[in-house]
Amino acid sequence: MSKKLIVNADDYGRSPGVSRGILEAHQRGIVTSTTVMINQPSVRAQFDEALDCPDLGVGLHLVFSAWRPILPPEQVSSMVDGDGFFLGQHDLWAQAEEISTRELRAEFTAQVELFADWAGRLPDHLDCHQFVHLYPPFFEAYADMAEKYHLPLRVPFPPETDFQRAVSTLPYLEEFPLDHVRGMIATNSALLAARSLRFPDHFIGTFFGMEALTVENLTHLLQNLPDGISELMCHPGYDGPGLTKSTYRRERPVELELLTHPTVQECVADADVELVNFGLLK
Repeated sequence: MSKKLIVNADDYGRSPGVSRGILEAHQRGIVTSTTVMINQPSVRAQFDEALDCPDLGVGLHLVFSAWRPILPPEQVSSMVDGDGFFLGQHDLWAQAEEISTRELRAEFTAQVELFADWAGRLPDHLDCHQFVHLYPPFFEAYADMAEKYHLPLRVPFPPETDFQRAVSTLPYLEEFPLDHVRGMIATNSALLAARSLRFPDHFIGTFFGMEALTVENLTHLLQNLPDGISELMCHPGYDGPGLTKSTYRRERPVELELLTHPTVQECVADADVELVNFGLLK
């Protein structure tokens, strides 16, 4: 089998510097795809620039743990604080059973429809900000959107039952008990098996965090891709005022440097890896 790789840059629209970095990582590097945070305050001014790149896949980064909802806060009251901002990821985990999945589906739908209104088309795939959506009722709402709109989606855990490996490759989940993660992934895997959804064969989440951001690690990942279609998650960008509250700030320019590094581009060619985007799965 051949080796195909989607290099998806999350968080387009998070700030002007992040969007600019993603576009540069595509134009000068190996990024083939991005996902838009449609609810961010400055995203509209940057949206068309992504669509104007003919070879860049543009999907939707569904958000319910950062900034404000698209819907009026009173319509998603279980998901927001007293000021109308989404609950943060840790509060969502803590209050997961209290979140209305009806409200979550409504907000997801509003985000998809706003993307379609701005772009004149649907996104080319769906993924989700952070990993709080792995809680099974949230994951089901996420899968429902992919099914409803006939879109590919990111599946951010391995297809095999190596749960220890799953935890090691998913940022934010290291703090949870292994049995808890095992249960979530088993439930979500069963849901996927019961539906005809399209997603890459493999997900690579280990190009994340300062210790992992080296030429050696990135080239190792590229040289050891499995057969089939893989997705590599990344977060390139430039630092700036829009990231003052971000916990992933210093890392973004480092990712940009690595994703445009000549050695990395040579590695892709030498490893006979075909760079693609989610359009391949539509």
